[in-house]
Amino acid sequence: MGFKVVVLAAGKGTRFKSDLPKVLHKLLGKPMLWYVVRSAKEAGADEVVVVVGHKRELVEEFLRREFPEVKVAVQEEQLGTGHAVKCAASFLKGYSGKVVVLNGDTPLVRSEDIKRLAETPGDMVVLTAKAPDPTGYGRVVRDGGEVLYIVEEKDATPEEKRIDEVNTGIYAFEPEKLLEALEEIDNDNAQGEYYLPDVLKVFKRKGYSVVPVETLDFSSVMGVNNRYELSVAEKFLRDRIVKELQLSGVTVHNPGSVYIEPEVKVGKDTEICGPVYLRGKTEIGESCFIGAFSDIEDSKIEDGVTVESHCWMRGALLKSGSSAGPFAKLRPGTVLEEGARVGTFVETKKAYLERGAKANHLTYLGDCRIGENTNIGAGTITCNYDGFNKWFTEVGKNVFVGSNTLFVAPVKVGDNSITAAGSVITKDVPENTLAIARAKQVNYAGKAETVKEKLKKRKRDGHSQENS
Repeated sequence: MGFKVVVLAAGKGTRFKSDLPKVLHKLLGKPMLWYVVRSAKEAGADEVVVVVGHKRELVEEFLRREFPEVKVAVQEEQLGTGHAVKCAASFLKGYSGKVVVLNGDTPLVRSEDIKRLAETPGDMVVLTAKAPDPTGYGRVVRDGGEVLYIVEEKDATPEEKRIDEVNTGIYAFEPEKLLEALEEIDNDNAQGEYYLPDVLKVFKRKGYSVVPVETLDFSSVMGVNNRYELSVAEKFLRDRIVKELQLSGVTVHNPGSVYIEPEVKVGKDTEICGPVYLRGKTEIGESCFIGAFSDIEDSKIEDGVTVESHCWMRGALLKSGSSAGPFAKLRPGTVLEEGARVGTFVETKKAYLERGAKANHLTYLGDCRIGENTNIGAGTITCNYDGFNKWFTEVGKNVFVGSNTLFVAPVKVGDNSITAAGSVITKDVPENTLAIARAKQVNYAGKAETVKEKLKKRKRDGHSQENS
């Protein structure tokens, strides 16, 4: 039988001291709520309902962008977790499966635990955890496979405080019995709120079954209440991602310094050297090398590519056997065909380098196509912007571009041509042509000493004026 998931995401999160809703604070580039919803979907939920409240328009905008299929319930006043679930009642009435209730600030929750909760028989199923230090947590008091009650730290007896099984605040319910129990809880407490855990007393009073299910990973149920705890959760998540990559056949050097976002994909036998940042929807193929201090986002790197250290990439495509770096900057729209290379202090933007094309150092290539086996000399610049519009440069196959060549776009260079070093190319160059575009050199014999004396005199005169 299927199940639905209700995610509680209406709270303000005052301990974050932020104008941003709590659940939109990010770890590894994604809001906490993204991880919770993704886990619910991966677990196989029939439907996910997110309860929004504080700054709901920001949370709803995020959901429309990332999870348009998710349903939204509104909690106009934040009157507690029990009240929040009641706000989602219209999505639960008449449903025959289980309903799992998650918190939007538990980004590490695993889909396996959600699935186990939903599949475990019982009117109410409580996800529990064995805590290394249970201080501060509500203790789960059970009789074998039945939960008797949950006692908070401040109310626990010395014997109860020795219990290391704690309540995670994550539950599954038979929906009709849950909605019935929510009508019977009250807000007779210091906060004047309706608490979801209070339904346990109602269930016990009515003779409904309350069953514990223990998570195997205590870190997966940690809540995040401030920015310090956010950083702790991010470390757990980062370690989890790195470990999964290592177990899938990826070598990771200096793993503690590696930052890899959750949608990044890496193929087997690839070697990653930390520190490194892999962001967004980056895909890295098999048998690649990613050097230290590189920062790569939303780029595709095919099999057998070498990315040397200190490379920065956004929206680039590096095909099999190509290479970049060290110290290369590849901006969106860059494509390197097989065997193409961009080297040290080369910047590209909307640059297409065909098979075997090379720009080894000190070059800017923007809005251009570079043909097969063409060599771009150091200091080359495609002058693509005239202050109003971007213009295109096309360089053919087997072209030798001399150092410090400037291509004033729009301009086209034919196959098998050469541009002399220091040339400013403003007109098209036909095939198999030597293009020289620079002022004629003039030598004045014996004039060097005269110029030096004039410069010395100017320096002395300037010094005398400063002291006068």
